[in-house]
This record gives sequence, C-alpha cells and structure tokens, in this order.
Amino acid sequence: MASVWLAPVPPVASAEGCAWERHAKPVVKKVRRHGRLRRVKRVKHWWTCEARPAGSTPAAIPAAPLLPPAPPAEEPQPQAYLGVKAVEYSYTLSRPEVDAGEVTVELNNQGEDPHNLVLEHEGSADPPLEITSTPSLSQQSARFTLSPGTYLLYCSLYKHEAKGMQASLVVGAD
Repeated sequence: MASVWLAPVPPVASAEGCAWERHAKPVVKKVRRHGRLRRVKRVKHWWTCEARPAGSTPAAIPAAPLLPPAPPAEEPQPQAYLGVKAVEYSYTLSRPEVDAGEVTVELNNQGEDPHNLVLEHEGSADPPLEITSTPSLSQQSARFTLSPGTYLLYCSLYKHEAKGMQASLVVGAD
C-alpha cells in the first residue's frame, strides 16, 4: 500500500524504505469573485511512497536536504482583534465577545458612504472611544484598552445610528 504526502517536497524521515514519486493533476474550480462566477485553473501536487524492492539501491532517489531541528520558540500571546465591517446602516462584528485589555479594532468600510465607529462603555462615565470617519471602500484601525462590560458600537454621522447602524460588544474579564 502506498502512503500519500501532500507537500512540495517528499518527507525525509521514511525515505529509506520508499521510492517517492511526484504526481500532478490539473484542477478547475469555480469561485465567486466580485459577484461573478469564475473558472480558476490550478495544479494539485502530491507525493506517494511506493515500497522499494529488496535489491534496489537508495542512490536512485534524490535525497531532500536535511535541516537541523528548529529550537522551540516561545509562543507569543495572541493579540485581541475585532474586525468591524460597515455597510449602509449596519455593522457586522468578527466576534461578539473579546477579552478585556488591549484590543485592535479595525473598521472596514464597504459601504458607499463614509462611516465612523464610536465605542461607548454602557453604564460607565468613561469617555467614548472613536475611529474617525473612514471613506468608502477603505479601512482604518486603532488600539484601545477595553475594560470588562458591554460596549455600544455606533456610527455618529448624521442619522446613521437612528437608521440602525449600531451593534453590541461584550468584553469579558481576562
């Protein structure tokens, strides 16, 4: 039975008992881009390991270079991120809840009008946080330190909040 490896180069670990063979297959996918269905051609590559006959020599197979193992790296703490998509009179949040602390908020304006984003901590006297007016089809980001609680997100431009351009964000304790 042949083993399969989906990588650009064959694995080195079990190369002694294998005759690695590279395969390629053209693939046509249909994807939606800019609202239209498009055909995209790709080539899928994979390797198979066929068991080597008992008398064959390993010199016939090109060996991949051996790399020393990388030292284990310290995992960085993931930074809190909130994506906010703005279209005419609505916001779509990338997540309904984030952890308290420093959060990167990105406003992605996909509407026809300019929009801004105000974050107001409900039940708190803290001043509102704001990402200033962002033109159509552009994005802007800012870092805020958010304390636990519920935040009202809204667009403060003329009549946008009244037309429903608001959302709610829950900030949990660390």
